Amino acid sequence: MIFRANRLHGTAMCALSAAMAATLLSPAPAAAAQVEDLRDYSIEELARLEIFSVSRRREPISEAPSAIYVITPEEIRRSGVTSLPEALRLAPNLHVARDSASQYAISARGFNSVETANKLLVVIDGRSVYAPLHSGVFWDEEHVLLEDVRRIEVISGPGGATWGANAVNGVISVITKNSADTQGWAARGTYGSLDRTATARFGGKIGENASFRVYANAFNREHTLAPGGGDAMDGYDGVTGGFRTDWQAGSNRFTFQGDFFDDNIGAGDLSGGNLLGRWTHDLDNGGWTMIRAYYDTSTREDVALYDETETADIFFQNALAPLGRHQLNWGGGYRYIHDIFRAPGAFTLDPEQDHQELANLFLQDEISLKETLTLTLGVKFEYSSYSDFDYLPSARLAWTPNDRTLLWAAASRAIRTPVRVDRDLVAEGIFLGGPNFGSEELIAYEAGYRGRPTQNTSVSVSVFLNDYDDLRNTALSADGGFPAQFLNQLHGQTYGVEVWGDWQATDWWRLSAGLTTLEKDFDLQPGATNIASPPSTGNDPSWQAKIHSRMDINERLRLDADLRWIDDLPNPAIPGYVELDARIGWMVTDDVELTLAGINLLDESHPETDAANFAQEARRGVHVGLRWGF
Repeated sequence: MIFRANRLHGTAMCALSAAMAATLLSPAPAAAAQVEDLRDYSIEELARLEIFSVSRRREPISEAPSAIYVITPEEIRRSGVTSLPEALRLAPNLHVARDSASQYAISARGFNSVETANKLLVVIDGRSVYAPLHSGVFWDEEHVLLEDVRRIEVISGPGGATWGANAVNGVISVITKNSADTQGWAARGTYGSLDRTATARFGGKIGENASFRVYANAFNREHTLAPGGGDAMDGYDGVTGGFRTDWQAGSNRFTFQGDFFDDNIGAGDLSGGNLLGRWTHDLDNGGWTMIRAYYDTSTREDVALYDETETADIFFQNALAPLGRHQLNWGGGYRYIHDIFRAPGAFTLDPEQDHQELANLFLQDEISLKETLTLTLGVKFEYSSYSDFDYLPSARLAWTPNDRTLLWAAASRAIRTPVRVDRDLVAEGIFLGGPNFGSEELIAYEAGYRGRPTQNTSVSVSVFLNDYDDLRNTALSADGGFPAQFLNQLHGQTYGVEVWGDWQATDWWRLSAGLTTLEKDFDLQPGATNIASPPSTGNDPSWQAKIHSRMDINERLRLDADLRWIDDLPNPAIPGYVELDARIGWMVTDDVELTLAGINLLDESHPETDAANFAQEARRGVHVGLRWGF
């Protein structure tokens, strides 16, 4: 581990030196990075950003009847973050809690902890990264190159009718840039007390209608702080790489892309990769057809376990042109998952190998009731080899009385289907799995407002009531002893408010703020028990608030700050905290930026979540960086 860390330090320094030398001695990159400041995007333009995730078709965010926040490339760059989970802190409707150097608990509208964050669907260019082993996300496997991100769409609220099972409390959709938009050479290096990174990317043309890019990235992340002090010995390092090609032939567009990673986490190794292909055909009448397929594999191995997962997925979608008052959108897909899991301890999965099959078909109709009133009805039919057939309906009403105001309301049903851990986790005499465990269910009611009260402000407000049934509990046997098992005997409600907005205070200063609240009320069925710790319903703050400040001091100098307040976590008890991240960026030229950034500047360390009653603490960190060509 020490050798690999030192190797990474050298790699990062070489990247910094090479980038500076290339800047001084070479011509500018083929696609020079543009000097972007706050004057480039008005509040109105930000309010009309085009999104895809709400209805699986392109539409302005100002017309989308959902609680959605979009993280832009400029936000990511100016925050100074170096990983996808840290970038997700920018979304006011997500609770992001760091558990270790490599793992995070991330959720929307509750159920957050490393063990219980299993109701948020995450997709990267349409590829689901929802882990079939435990229903969550292994964030240490998701090494998205942040400079290649076009936008991150974050929906709080169910998306079952369009995205299917497991889109219960929200959807995160990471969308990367077309390779035609990433031409020429680019490099980035950071060196700091906690993180070191080195990245290089090259994009080029293949004839008149095709383009490509390739990239490589190396990183090293230091240990978090153990509860008793000292290093938690959880630091990790790794290398990642990938490619993307895009080409167009008449009304046909093609994409082929792939990524790989090879990480060293403590005494363990983590490796894997993916390939994805997509064909889109634009129809003469304004509709389009798309077929997307991907293959994904990962292997996780250390002294405690061996886990190997392979996923193959194919999906078809047809968005029809408007037919009178109706705009139809339909499609379907199939997924095959194979998993091998071995653990030498008492707890393991039985059988050691298994597979799961998923199939779905969805239909959506957007009905124009009046020029300013739209009703969207949708349903998705799902089949899982673990839970048989199910249906996920949704109804969304949108009223736009003028071009600055959207009022919306929705009612939806969503489910989380069983996975390997729910059914197959066993320990002789202690735990006998959940052979009869079924899907968890949500009926959600939402309403919201999105608008621009003035020329220099935008606001989004949403309220929600979530009614859950058949949630997982860890129940003792009938005589009150062991073995325990997973059952569906927990039910209850959550409700809350989500508010965020932007204010263009001057042409050189923009402020953004967000506040979310959450109340929970859960009960077991009569006679049922639940010995899960943390509780099956997660360990969530009652409220959290965030403020982002973006200042253009002059044409070349940027000063950015991100402040967050997180309330106490109740069970197990984790004290709330206030933290500040800050960044100074100097555009030396149009292509070169030097940065100084700090995270967790208000405290030397603090815990953010608790995995198995072992609360490691996130540390204060500072790093310098250089970007060329991005």
